[in-house]
Amino acid sequence: MSKNWEKVGEIGVDAGLCWIGDPCYILHKECGLPSELGEDWSEFCDNLERDTTQFNYDLGHPGLGVCVSSGNGDGLYPVEVVKKDGRIKEVRVKFF
Repeated sequence: MSKNWEKVGEIGVDAGLCWIGDPCYILHKECGLPSELGEDWSEFCDNLERDTTQFNYDLGHPGLGVCVSSGNGDGLYPVEVVKKDGRIKEVRVKFF
């Protein structure tokens, strides 16, 4: 069965990386940033694996977010979704 992918926008990449996760965990500094993210950009980059990195909550369980390489470096990449019953079922970013 063929999926009906619908383009919903584009993301700009300037770090060769794409973050997938809930922004409330990394934007609310009054709650304290999760330790796996590091103190600054340099520490964040030090925590990255090669192509994909799973970041865990401070209690150790997964789910904080996933960081993936864009595959082609910096650029503008299309974002597409598949909907079912009016809700988003899947999302993908096409890096190439």
